[in-house]
Amino acid sequence: MPPLLLSLRSSPSPCLRLRRRLLFRCSASSSSSSAPSSSLAPYHASFDRRMALAGIRPHHRIAVGVSGGPDSMALCVLAAAWKKAAGRKAAGEEGSDASAFVDGLLGVVVDHGLRPESADEARLVCDRVRGMGVECEIARCEWPDGRPKQGHVQEAAREVRYQKLLDICIKQQIGVLLIAHHSDDQICQGSNQSWVEDPTNNSMMYARNRIRASLRNLSAEGTFLSGVHKLISSCRLARTCVDGTWSMIAKKSVSILEYGYAVIDLEILDPLNMDDLCLSHYLAYILQFVSQRHRPLRGRSARLLLDYIRTIPCKAALTVAGCYLCAAPRSKGSKVLVCCSVDWMESSSAEISYKCSYEEQAPPVPEIDQIVLEGLLQSNQFIQNQSNIPFVYSKSSIDILNKAKDLNIIDDFTLEKLRYLRTDEQSKFIAKEHKDEEHDMEETKFPDCNVLSLCPGETCHFMSRFLITWKAPEDVNEICLHENKEYMSKICTVNLDGCLEVRHMVDTDWLFLAEVCNIRSMEENLSDPKASSGKMQMDNAPQHYRYLQQSAQKALQILRCIPAAARRTLPVLTNTQGDIVCIPSIGFRCCPSLSLQAVFYPRVPLGGGYSSYL
Repeated sequence: MPPLLLSLRSSPSPCLRLRRRLLFRCSASSSSSSAPSSSLAPYHASFDRRMALAGIRPHHRIAVGVSGGPDSMALCVLAAAWKKAAGRKAAGEEGSDASAFVDGLLGVVVDHGLRPESADEARLVCDRVRGMGVECEIARCEWPDGRPKQGHVQEAAREVRYQKLLDICIKQQIGVLLIAHHSDDQICQGSNQSWVEDPTNNSMMYARNRIRASLRNLSAEGTFLSGVHKLISSCRLARTCVDGTWSMIAKKSVSILEYGYAVIDLEILDPLNMDDLCLSHYLAYILQFVSQRHRPLRGRSARLLLDYIRTIPCKAALTVAGCYLCAAPRSKGSKVLVCCSVDWMESSSAEISYKCSYEEQAPPVPEIDQIVLEGLLQSNQFIQNQSNIPFVYSKSSIDILNKAKDLNIIDDFTLEKLRYLRTDEQSKFIAKEHKDEEHDMEETKFPDCNVLSLCPGETCHFMSRFLITWKAPEDVNEICLHENKEYMSKICTVNLDGCLEVRHMVDTDWLFLAEVCNIRSMEENLSDPKASSGKMQMDNAPQHYRYLQQSAQKALQILRCIPAAARRTLPVLTNTQGDIVCIPSIGFRCCPSLSLQAVFYPRVPLGGGYSSYL
């Protein structure tokens, strides 16, 4: 039974505040027997308490990710009842709601399209959600590069699922997204709700299914199940404390820049006096946020990162977890630059760049800041009321299990079985990881640059990091021809189909900008016989080239303020011939008629704003 999680990011950059989203995992405690309708009151009370602790109120606009399984259907039941109860209380009546659907609650069913029957299942789930009085819509996934390869299906499906869920939240201006996990189906049974069982949940190919099956087999053994629940509760409490600690430190020690990179102040962080668990979470969230690569840091990578950040002053560079780390320019090693690794960008799947369903960047949801503030206050108060928080200084899962035994949270039998499960799954994980590495070596490891096509009026999310919007008129070529007549530059011409291609910046791009800045008119060259013949020269179209030159000069001024390693992750738009048309993050446009914008707008927010496991 995974813990309840509420995570969002806070950032000093106003651009980043636009992309805050709440991810809320609701865990419903349960026993082994069926629960009749009359016994659901404790579940509703627990749900109400947890929402309050998270700073979420019934009047907030909320989306619920509904898979159709008992977990998400139960969450839908709880969320709908919670909002209805608040509505009746506000109206001063006990009768039914006047509207057909619960106000401010939207169910979202994601059809992954990976099984022939998935579309029918999605429609069935949508109808059932609507039947309980919750408005619902279906988001369908597309796989332009074909089905994900074996062994990575669940990971790829999860990435696309969150992409769809967050896109809908932005489009609908919904500030809270609820997703659910719990151990069984009591709430659905008590509410007379049926569910759809995904056949992949029974496949022993996946670790979570094997662990679930093992736990079900052990649940009848003495005090095993109650011990596991106590252990989970203690881990939640420790995680809440750790998250609160590192997130407060992050606010003081980390700066997120609008060009897509972070700077860690080592003097403020003081990593030598920070325990391993807290520092590991701190670094993991920062690196995952910058790279948008949401895989946990394990083993050698985690140890390497801890050793690197504790070497002060910073003198070397490190590539790990999709990020490139080095000493920040002019900091004398007292600050560390964290930017996305270009090598990882080139070797990663193109699926993380995608077209958005909305035409332009939606305004921020005004209630988010208040939710953050209230959640933080409630979480801090909750932690302060706890006299003893276990596992905060534990260094490994074995350390946690042994500590839990010493504190009588679990007994000898439970300790033995959990150790066995851990050892068994770890050996399978190592074997699978080795097999995946061999499979990756057989394939092309570094494909062509991640290229995405963008047309007028479209919005795309490049590498899940930059939101690019094109508002250019459809007759851009005609405008350029009218202004420049026969002297129109070839780099001002978009593709014949009106589209541009998006890729990341390469070294020759800023050399191109420098060359454009050195454009000389014919008159200047005639008056200066020493002028280099290799420099670009203006013909009889000075107005067009003057604009091009001024745009390049302003872009270079901005580019000089961005560390070289971070420049390489900026998006660049070109025509099909490869000519640079626009570098929107730094304001370069080859033509004044183009209206392209790029904002650092990470798809998944930084978890450092607030995380709660209550």
